[in-house]
Amino acid sequence: MPYGAMLKGWKISSVRPGRGASGALRHEFILVAIADQAAALRAVKECLPDAEITVDSEATPELLAEYQVIEGEMVVLAD
Repeated sequence: MPYGAMLKGWKISSVRPGRGASGALRHEFILVAIADQAAALRAVKECLPDAEITVDSEATPELLAEYQVIEGEMVVLAD
C-alpha cells in the first residue's frame, strides 16, 4: 500500500522537560498513523512517558503520505 493511502491518523502535540541546564520545555508535533485515537495517545505516551500530550487534529492521508508515515508508526516533526 502506498504511503498514506487511506490511512487515518492523528497529529499529536507534546510538551516535555528539556535537556541541559536551561530545562526549557520542548514542544513537538507527532504524526501517528493509528486509526484509534486512544491507541495513538497510548503509543505516544509509551514512547514519551514524561510528556504532556494532546490531540491537535486528525491527520489527513495527504499529510501522512508527505511524511511517509506508515500504518502503526509515528514520526516526530522537526521545528
